[in-house]
Amino acid sequence: MEEKKTYQLQELYDQAIDDLDDRIAWCKKEKEEYETYDLIHEIADNNIPIYTYDLLQYASHNFELNDPNEELCTEHPSVTQVIQANIYQWLSDHLYNHIENTIQVYKKRKTEGEK
Repeated sequence: MEEKKTYQLQELYDQAIDDLDDRIAWCKKEKEEYETYDLIHEIADNNIPIYTYDLLQYASHNFELNDPNEELCTEHPSVTQVIQANIYQWLSDHLYNHIENTIQVYKKRKTEGEK
């Protein structure tokens, strides 16, 4: 049985983190080089809902998605474009934070191991 969506951004984030971790593991296994920037933006883009109903549900549960982002939107964006742009920005920012936190934990463990 499929889990019912709560339309919280955390759901999208959790899926994006899983995708990012899987992609990094695949790149390591296949000895493929990757750019973190490219991976983050690809995964953020791939985790934006495509159905209008889902976008409107996310916007109704996360009011911050309703503010037009002038940097990411066209001059006269539709409501769905505004929501998509804000989800993309939110996911990208949080994926960068995840990577940064992972690096900090790795560095901390490494320095503690050297002591």
